[in-house]
Amino acid sequence: MRVLILSHMYPNSVSPLGGIFVRQQAAALTQLGAEVRVVAPVPWVPGFMSGRGKWGGYPSVPFLEEPDGFPVFHPRVLEFPRSLFFEYYPQTFAQGLQKVVVEQIRQGVDVIHAHVAHPDGAAALTFGQKYHLPVVVTIHGQDFAYTLQRSRVCAESVKKTLKGASQVILVSQKLQTQYGLETWADNLAKYQVIYNGVDLEDVVSSPSDKERQAEMPASDRNTEIGGRHCLLSVGFLRPDKGHAVVLQALPELIREFPDLEYRIVGDGSERQTLESLTEELGLRDHVVFLGSLPHSEAMREMSRCDVFILPSWKEAFGVVYLEAMAHGKPVIGTQGEGIAEILDHNDVGKAVPPKDVQAIAAAVRELFRDPQRRQDMGIRGRELVTREFTWLSNAEKTLAVYEKAK
Repeated sequence: MRVLILSHMYPNSVSPLGGIFVRQQAAALTQLGAEVRVVAPVPWVPGFMSGRGKWGGYPSVPFLEEPDGFPVFHPRVLEFPRSLFFEYYPQTFAQGLQKVVVEQIRQGVDVIHAHVAHPDGAAALTFGQKYHLPVVVTIHGQDFAYTLQRSRVCAESVKKTLKGASQVILVSQKLQTQYGLETWADNLAKYQVIYNGVDLEDVVSSPSDKERQAEMPASDRNTEIGGRHCLLSVGFLRPDKGHAVVLQALPELIREFPDLEYRIVGDGSERQTLESLTEELGLRDHVVFLGSLPHSEAMREMSRCDVFILPSWKEAFGVVYLEAMAHGKPVIGTQGEGIAEILDHNDVGKAVPPKDVQAIAAAVRELFRDPQRRQDMGIRGRELVTREFTWLSNAEKTLAVYEKAK
Protein backbone atom coordinates (compact mmCIF):
# COMPACT_ATOMS: atom_id res chain seq x y z
CA MET A 1 0.00 0.00 0.00
CA ARG A 2 1.50 3.32 -1.14
CA VAL A 3 0.24 6.10 1.09
CA LEU A 4 0.68 9.84 0.66
CA ILE A 5 -0.03 11.60 3.97
CA LEU A 6 -0.89 15.28 3.89
CA SER A 7 -0.78 17.21 7.18
CA HIS A 8 0.18 20.77 8.09
CA MET A 9 0.28 19.60 11.73
CA TYR A 10 3.19 17.23 11.16
CA PRO A 11 6.15 18.00 13.47
CA ASN A 12 9.03 20.13 12.25
CA SER A 13 11.94 21.98 13.87
CA VAL A 14 9.74 24.99 14.70
CA SER A 15 6.95 22.88 16.21
CA PRO A 16 8.56 19.55 17.19
CA LEU A 17 5.59 18.29 19.21
CA GLY A 18 2.75 19.65 17.10
CA GLY A 19 0.84 16.83 15.45
CA ILE A 20 3.20 14.23 16.86
CA PHE A 21 0.30 11.76 16.66
CA VAL A 22 0.38 12.01 12.86
CA ARG A 23 4.08 11.17 12.85
CA GLN A 24 3.54 8.23 15.21
CA GLN A 25 0.78 6.84 13.02
CA ALA A 26 2.94 7.20 9.91
CA ALA A 27 5.80 5.32 11.59
CA ALA A 28 3.43 2.53 12.66
CA LEU A 29 2.08 2.22 9.11
CA THR A 30 5.61 1.67 7.83
CA GLN A 31 6.16 -1.02 10.44
CA LEU A 32 3.20 -2.86 8.93
CA GLY A 33 4.69 -2.68 5.46
CA ALA A 34 3.05 0.43 3.99
CA GLU A 35 5.16 2.68 1.77
CA VAL A 36 4.64 6.08 3.38
CA ARG A 37 5.51 9.51 2.09
CA VAL A 38 4.50 12.67 3.91
CA VAL A 39 3.77 16.17 2.61
CA ALA A 40 3.84 18.52 5.60
CA PRO A 41 3.55 22.14 4.44
CA VAL A 42 4.93 25.06 6.44
CA PRO A 43 4.17 28.75 5.99
CA TRP A 44 6.12 30.72 3.42
CA VAL A 45 7.96 33.50 5.26
CA PRO A 46 9.67 36.45 3.51
CA GLY A 47 13.42 36.64 3.95
CA PHE A 48 13.41 39.77 6.08
CA MET A 49 11.48 37.87 8.82
CA SER A 50 14.02 35.04 9.06
CA GLY A 51 15.04 34.45 12.67
CA ARG A 52 12.34 36.72 14.09
CA GLY A 53 9.87 35.07 16.43
CA LYS A 54 8.22 31.70 15.82
CA TRP A 55 7.48 32.37 12.16
CA GLY A 56 11.07 33.43 11.65
CA GLY A 57 12.12 29.82 12.20
CA TYR A 58 10.22 28.42 9.23
CA PRO A 59 12.85 29.34 6.59
CA SER A 60 15.25 26.96 8.34
CA VAL A 61 12.88 23.97 7.99
CA PRO A 62 14.42 21.77 5.25
CA PHE A 63 12.38 20.99 2.15
CA LEU A 64 13.08 17.26 2.58
CA GLU A 65 14.03 15.21 5.62
CA GLU A 66 13.77 11.56 6.70
CA PRO A 67 13.71 11.48 10.52
CA ASP A 68 11.98 8.07 10.59
CA GLY A 69 13.28 6.47 7.42
CA PHE A 70 10.58 7.73 5.03
CA PRO A 71 10.53 11.06 3.18
CA VAL A 72 8.84 14.10 4.72
CA PHE A 73 8.48 17.05 2.36
CA HIS A 74 7.96 20.60 3.65
CA PRO A 75 6.75 22.72 0.74
CA ARG A 76 5.92 26.36 1.46
CA VAL A 77 2.31 27.52 1.44
CA LEU A 78 0.72 30.91 1.90
CA GLU A 79 -0.60 31.35 5.46
CA PHE A 80 -1.12 34.39 7.64
CA PRO A 81 -0.65 35.04 11.37
CA ARG A 82 -3.74 34.41 13.52
CA SER A 83 -5.21 32.36 10.64
CA LEU A 84 -6.33 35.43 8.71
CA PHE A 85 -8.05 34.47 5.42
CA PHE A 86 -8.36 30.90 6.72
CA GLU A 87 -11.34 30.39 4.42
CA TYR A 88 -9.00 30.45 1.42
CA TYR A 89 -6.30 28.12 2.72
CA PRO A 90 -7.47 25.12 0.62
CA GLN A 91 -6.62 27.13 -2.49
CA THR A 92 -3.30 28.44 -1.18
CA PHE A 93 -2.40 24.95 0.05
CA ALA A 94 -3.26 23.31 -3.27
CA GLN A 95 -1.13 25.86 -5.10
CA GLY A 96 1.85 25.49 -2.76
CA LEU A 97 1.64 21.69 -2.76
CA GLN A 98 1.11 21.27 -6.48
CA LYS A 99 4.64 20.44 -7.56
CA VAL A 100 5.58 17.99 -4.79
CA VAL A 101 2.20 16.21 -4.66
CA VAL A 102 2.03 15.70 -8.42
CA GLU A 103 5.60 14.38 -8.41
CA GLN A 104 4.70 11.85 -5.70
CA ILE A 105 1.55 10.79 -7.53
CA ARG A 106 3.59 10.16 -10.67
CA GLN A 107 5.87 7.88 -8.65
CA GLY A 108 2.85 5.85 -7.56
CA VAL A 109 0.22 6.47 -4.87
CA ASP A 110 -2.70 4.22 -3.89
CA VAL A 111 -4.40 6.54 -1.40
CA ILE A 112 -4.06 10.11 -0.11
CA HIS A 113 -4.64 10.47 3.63
CA ALA A 114 -5.30 14.01 4.86
CA HIS A 115 -5.43 15.00 8.51
CA VAL A 116 -8.24 17.56 9.07
CA ALA A 117 -10.82 18.42 6.42
CA HIS A 118 -10.02 22.11 6.08
CA PRO A 119 -7.58 23.00 4.67
CA ASP A 120 -5.62 19.75 4.19
CA GLY A 121 -8.50 17.52 3.16
CA ALA A 122 -9.95 20.07 0.79
CA ALA A 123 -6.56 20.49 -0.89
CA ALA A 124 -6.09 16.70 -1.04
CA LEU A 125 -9.49 16.30 -2.67
CA THR A 126 -8.37 18.62 -5.47
CA PHE A 127 -5.57 16.20 -6.33
CA GLY A 128 -7.63 13.08 -5.66
CA GLN A 129 -10.36 14.10 -8.07
CA LYS A 130 -7.92 15.23 -10.78
CA TYR A 131 -5.83 12.06 -10.64
CA HIS A 132 -8.63 9.63 -9.72
CA LEU A 133 -7.18 8.68 -6.33
CA PRO A 134 -9.17 7.84 -3.19
CA VAL A 135 -8.88 10.37 -0.37
CA VAL A 136 -9.20 9.42 3.31
CA VAL A 137 -9.73 12.25 5.81
CA THR A 138 -9.13 12.03 9.56
CA ILE A 139 -11.11 14.40 11.78
CA HIS A 140 -9.26 15.19 15.00
CA GLY A 141 -11.81 17.60 16.43
CA GLN A 142 -11.03 21.13 15.31
CA ASP A 143 -12.98 20.75 12.06
CA PHE A 144 -16.19 20.10 13.99
CA ALA A 145 -15.57 22.14 17.13
CA TYR A 146 -14.18 25.27 15.43
CA THR A 147 -14.10 25.28 11.63
CA LEU A 148 -17.78 24.45 11.14
CA GLN A 149 -18.64 27.51 13.24
CA ARG A 150 -15.94 29.83 11.91
CA SER A 151 -17.79 31.01 8.81
CA ARG A 152 -20.21 29.84 6.12
CA VAL A 153 -17.32 29.34 3.68
CA CYS A 154 -15.39 27.18 6.18
CA ALA A 155 -18.47 25.10 7.03
CA GLU A 156 -19.18 24.47 3.35
CA SER A 157 -15.55 23.48 2.82
CA VAL A 158 -15.64 20.90 5.62
CA LYS A 159 -18.93 19.39 4.44
CA LYS A 160 -17.94 19.34 0.76
CA THR A 161 -14.60 17.71 1.60
CA LEU A 162 -16.17 14.97 3.68
CA LYS A 163 -18.77 14.28 1.02
CA GLY A 164 -16.01 13.94 -1.55
CA ALA A 165 -13.80 11.74 0.62
CA SER A 166 -13.84 8.01 0.03
CA GLN A 167 -13.58 7.24 3.77
CA VAL A 168 -13.60 9.37 6.94
CA ILE A 169 -11.85 8.47 10.19
CA LEU A 170 -13.07 10.02 13.47
CA VAL A 171 -10.80 9.85 16.51
CA SER A 172 -13.65 9.45 19.04
CA GLN A 173 -17.31 8.53 19.40
CA LYS A 174 -17.96 12.13 20.45
CA LEU A 175 -17.24 13.28 16.91
CA GLN A 176 -19.70 10.75 15.58
CA THR A 177 -22.58 11.64 17.90
CA GLN A 178 -22.38 15.29 18.98
CA TYR A 179 -22.12 17.29 15.77
CA GLY A 180 -25.26 16.32 13.86
CA LEU A 181 -23.57 14.16 11.22
CA GLU A 182 -26.88 12.49 10.47
CA THR A 183 -28.30 15.83 9.31
CA TRP A 184 -25.60 16.72 6.79
CA ALA A 185 -23.27 13.78 6.08
CA ASP A 186 -23.87 12.06 2.75
CA ASN A 187 -23.07 8.48 3.77
CA LEU A 188 -22.71 7.60 7.44
CA ALA A 189 -21.40 4.14 6.52
CA LYS A 190 -18.06 5.61 5.43
CA TYR A 191 -17.43 7.20 8.85
CA GLN A 192 -15.42 5.00 11.21
CA VAL A 193 -14.09 5.64 14.71
CA ILE A 194 -10.41 4.78 15.16
CA TYR A 195 -8.90 6.02 18.39
CA ASN A 196 -5.43 7.50 18.45
CA GLY A 197 -2.76 5.46 20.19
CA VAL A 198 0.50 5.56 22.07
CA ASP A 199 3.94 4.13 21.48
CA LEU A 200 4.55 2.20 24.68
CA GLU A 201 8.32 2.16 24.14
CA ASP A 202 8.29 5.95 23.82
CA VAL A 203 5.91 6.60 26.72
CA VAL A 204 7.34 4.19 29.30
CA SER A 205 10.87 4.21 28.03
CA SER A 206 12.87 1.73 30.08
CA PRO A 207 12.26 -1.76 31.48
CA SER A 208 12.90 -0.48 34.98
CA ASP A 209 10.19 2.15 34.52
CA LYS A 210 7.76 -0.49 33.34
CA GLU A 211 8.55 -2.83 36.20
CA ARG A 212 8.27 -0.01 38.71
CA GLN A 213 4.87 1.00 37.37
CA ALA A 214 3.65 -2.59 37.49
CA GLU A 215 4.95 -3.47 40.93
CA MET A 216 5.11 -0.31 43.04
CA PRO A 217 2.14 0.15 45.40
CA ALA A 218 0.03 3.17 44.50
CA SER A 219 0.70 4.69 47.92
CA ASP A 220 4.46 4.73 47.22
CA ARG A 221 4.52 6.04 43.67
CA ASN A 222 5.00 9.69 44.59
CA THR A 223 8.22 9.29 46.57
CA GLU A 224 10.25 10.91 43.79
CA ILE A 225 8.52 14.25 44.45
CA GLY A 226 9.02 14.17 48.18
CA GLY A 227 6.14 11.93 49.23
CA ARG A 228 3.48 14.51 48.41
CA HIS A 229 0.04 13.79 46.99
CA CYS A 230 0.68 14.77 43.39
CA LEU A 231 -1.76 15.93 40.71
CA LEU A 232 -0.42 16.41 37.18
CA SER A 233 -1.73 18.16 34.08
CA VAL A 234 0.01 18.07 30.71
CA GLY A 235 -1.30 20.28 27.92
CA PHE A 236 -1.36 23.71 26.36
CA LEU A 237 -2.33 26.46 28.79
CA ARG A 238 -5.64 27.54 27.25
CA PRO A 239 -8.91 28.37 29.03
CA ASP A 240 -10.70 25.29 27.65
CA LYS A 241 -8.11 22.90 29.13
CA GLY A 242 -9.54 23.48 32.60
CA HIS A 243 -6.41 24.31 34.61
CA ALA A 244 -8.15 27.25 36.32
CA VAL A 245 -10.97 24.99 37.51
CA VAL A 246 -8.44 22.63 39.08
CA LEU A 247 -6.74 25.56 40.83
CA GLN A 248 -10.07 26.69 42.26
CA ALA A 249 -10.63 23.20 43.69
CA LEU A 250 -7.27 23.10 45.48
CA PRO A 251 -7.96 25.22 48.62
CA GLU A 252 -10.65 22.80 49.75
CA LEU A 253 -8.46 19.78 48.97
CA ILE A 254 -5.42 21.20 50.74
CA ARG A 255 -7.35 21.35 54.01
CA GLU A 256 -7.51 17.54 53.92
CA PHE A 257 -4.25 16.92 52.04
CA PRO A 258 -1.86 19.67 53.16
CA ASP A 259 1.02 18.05 51.26
CA LEU A 260 -0.82 18.25 47.92
CA GLU A 261 1.20 19.44 44.93
CA TYR A 262 -0.25 20.32 41.53
CA ARG A 263 2.35 20.14 38.77
CA ILE A 264 1.54 21.70 35.41
CA VAL A 265 3.44 20.81 32.24
CA GLY A 266 2.80 23.10 29.28
CA ASP A 267 2.79 26.69 28.19
CA GLY A 268 0.45 29.02 26.38
CA SER A 269 -1.65 32.17 26.40
CA GLU A 270 -3.25 31.40 29.77
CA ARG A 271 -0.04 31.07 31.79
CA GLN A 272 0.02 34.57 33.26
CA THR A 273 -3.66 34.34 34.19
CA LEU A 274 -3.10 30.98 35.89
CA GLU A 275 -0.06 32.23 37.79
CA SER A 276 -2.06 35.24 39.01
CA LEU A 277 -4.89 32.96 40.11
CA THR A 278 -2.38 30.79 41.98
CA GLU A 279 -1.17 33.85 43.92
CA GLU A 280 -4.72 35.06 44.54
CA LEU A 281 -5.73 31.70 46.02
CA GLY A 282 -2.60 31.47 48.17
CA LEU A 283 -1.36 28.36 46.39
CA ARG A 284 2.24 29.33 45.70
CA ASP A 285 3.59 26.45 47.83
CA HIS A 286 1.31 23.90 46.19
CA VAL A 287 1.51 24.65 42.44
CA VAL A 288 4.53 24.20 40.16
CA PHE A 289 4.50 25.59 36.62
CA LEU A 290 7.04 23.49 34.70
CA GLY A 291 6.53 25.09 31.30
CA SER A 292 6.85 23.23 28.03
CA LEU A 293 9.01 20.11 28.41
CA PRO A 294 10.48 17.61 25.95
CA HIS A 295 8.24 14.58 25.65
CA SER A 296 10.62 12.35 27.61
CA GLU A 297 10.62 14.77 30.56
CA ALA A 298 6.85 15.13 30.44
CA MET A 299 6.59 11.34 30.59
CA ARG A 300 8.94 11.33 33.57
CA GLU A 301 6.56 13.69 35.33
CA MET A 302 3.74 11.35 34.39
CA SER A 303 5.51 8.43 36.04
CA ARG A 304 5.81 10.37 39.33
CA CYS A 305 2.26 11.64 39.81
CA ASP A 306 -0.60 9.97 41.68
CA VAL A 307 -3.48 11.21 39.55
CA PHE A 308 -3.54 12.72 36.07
CA ILE A 309 -6.12 15.47 35.60
CA LEU A 310 -7.11 17.47 32.52
CA PRO A 311 -10.77 18.54 32.75
CA SER A 312 -10.86 19.98 29.23
CA TRP A 313 -14.24 20.76 27.70
CA LYS A 314 -13.13 20.89 24.05
CA GLU A 315 -11.25 17.62 23.63
CA ALA A 316 -12.05 15.25 20.77
CA PHE A 317 -9.91 12.59 22.44
CA GLY A 318 -6.45 13.50 23.70
CA VAL A 319 -3.49 11.12 23.48
CA VAL A 320 -2.16 12.52 26.76
CA TYR A 321 -4.87 10.61 28.65
CA LEU A 322 -3.68 7.36 27.09
CA GLU A 323 -0.11 8.23 28.05
CA ALA A 324 -1.20 8.64 31.66
CA MET A 325 -3.02 5.31 31.55
CA ALA A 326 0.06 3.66 30.07
CA HIS A 327 1.92 4.81 33.18
CA GLY A 328 -0.69 3.16 35.38
CA LYS A 329 -2.33 6.43 36.48
CA PRO A 330 -6.04 7.03 37.11
CA VAL A 331 -7.36 9.84 34.92
CA ILE A 332 -9.81 12.65 35.63
CA GLY A 333 -11.44 14.02 32.46
CA THR A 334 -14.70 15.67 31.50
CA GLN A 335 -18.12 14.22 30.80
CA GLY A 336 -19.22 14.43 27.17
CA GLU A 337 -15.66 14.64 25.84
CA GLY A 338 -13.82 12.00 23.84
CA ILE A 339 -12.00 10.42 26.77
CA ALA A 340 -15.20 10.06 28.82
CA GLU A 341 -16.38 7.09 26.79
CA ILE A 342 -13.16 5.27 27.77
CA LEU A 343 -13.28 6.27 31.44
CA ASP A 344 -16.96 5.43 31.84
CA HIS A 345 -16.81 2.01 30.22
CA ASN A 346 -13.57 0.72 31.71
CA ASP A 347 -13.36 2.19 35.24
CA VAL A 348 -9.91 3.65 34.67
CA GLY A 349 -10.69 7.10 36.04
CA LYS A 350 -13.42 9.65 36.64
CA ALA A 351 -15.35 11.88 34.22
CA VAL A 352 -16.70 15.03 35.87
CA PRO A 353 -19.13 17.68 34.60
CA PRO A 354 -17.43 20.52 32.71
CA LYS A 355 -16.21 23.54 34.71
CA ASP A 356 -17.45 22.00 37.99
CA VAL A 357 -15.08 22.90 40.83
CA GLN A 358 -16.87 20.82 43.45
CA ALA A 359 -17.02 17.75 41.21
CA ILE A 360 -13.29 17.99 40.57
CA ALA A 361 -12.60 18.31 44.29
CA ALA A 362 -14.79 15.28 45.00
CA ALA A 363 -13.10 13.15 42.32
CA VAL A 364 -9.60 14.01 43.53
CA ARG A 365 -10.59 13.48 47.17
CA GLU A 366 -12.03 10.04 46.36
CA LEU A 367 -8.86 8.91 44.60
CA PHE A 368 -6.46 10.37 47.18
CA ARG A 369 -8.36 8.69 50.03
CA ASP A 370 -8.19 5.25 48.40
CA PRO A 371 -4.69 4.22 47.24
CA GLN A 372 -5.92 0.72 46.40
CA ARG A 373 -8.60 2.09 44.08
CA ARG A 374 -5.98 4.28 42.39
CA GLN A 375 -3.76 1.25 41.90
CA ASP A 376 -6.60 -0.90 40.53
CA MET A 377 -7.66 1.83 38.09
CA GLY A 378 -4.04 2.24 37.01
CA ILE A 379 -3.59 -1.46 36.35
CA ARG A 380 -6.80 -1.62 34.30
CA GLY A 381 -5.79 1.49 32.36
CA ARG A 382 -2.34 0.15 31.53
CA GLU A 383 -3.79 -3.18 30.41
CA LEU A 384 -6.41 -1.41 28.28
CA VAL A 385 -3.84 0.76 26.50
CA THR A 386 -1.55 -2.22 25.89
CA ARG A 387 -4.43 -4.23 24.49
CA GLU A 388 -6.34 -1.67 22.40
CA PHE A 389 -4.61 1.70 22.13
CA THR A 390 -1.18 1.25 20.61
CA TRP A 391 -0.20 2.91 17.33
CA LEU A 392 0.24 -0.51 15.73
CA SER A 393 -3.39 -1.30 16.55
CA ASN A 394 -4.39 2.08 15.11
CA ALA A 395 -2.33 1.43 11.97
CA GLU A 396 -3.92 -1.98 11.39
CA LYS A 397 -7.39 -0.41 11.46
CA THR A 398 -6.25 2.48 9.28
CA LEU A 399 -4.86 0.11 6.65
CA ALA A 400 -8.27 -1.58 6.58
CA VAL A 401 -9.86 1.80 5.87
CA TYR A 402 -7.42 2.37 3.01
CA GLU A 403 -8.49 -0.95 1.49
CA LYS A 404 -12.13 0.14 1.68
CA ALA A 405 -11.27 3.42 0.01
CA LYS A 406 -9.51 1.86 -3.01
